[in-house]
Amino acid sequence: MKALRNGLLPEAKAVADSQICRKLLERRDVLPPVAVYLASSREINIDAFILRLLEKGVAVASPRWNGKTYDLARLTGLAGNHIRLGPMDIREPLCADTVSPDAVNTWILPGLAFAKNGKRLGYGGGWYDRLLAAASKASVKIGVAYSFQVLDDLPSEPHDMVLTDVVTDS
Repeated sequence: MKALRNGLLPEAKAVADSQICRKLLERRDVLPPVAVYLASSREINIDAFILRLLEKGVAVASPRWNGKTYDLARLTGLAGNHIRLGPMDIREPLCADTVSPDAVNTWILPGLAFAKNGKRLGYGGGWYDRLLAAASKASVKIGVAYSFQVLDDLPSEPHDMVLTDVVTDS
């Protein structure tokens, strides 16, 4: 999946990213506060979705390394003095305000592969999932993926959580 994702031509990636952002913005179950993942350059880029939420005044948070572990910090923008590069060159918010994972109503989650039944492969015990483990059971958990990343089924990992839905470019 990583090789397929990394092999997308920039033009095709931009179109697919745009379609995913449009679909996320059309959803009625995306309720604040929203936790998002600030993608690396090869992953799905949902910046247009995030910026639209911020323009509407929606509370958006993203994982950030605080020196000991990860927390969710409020996003105030996506450029300059709003963002820093954290471990593994993933963008992180600079804002001091944090959001408790159990207060998040909507999670937008990446992965390497997803199953039609909501299973996700790729990060199960990773840093983002440590925050997701503290999420409310009532929160909406939406995976974002390119259409080729959605498979019929996947094996389960000990840390896996079934997602509410997966949004793709098709």
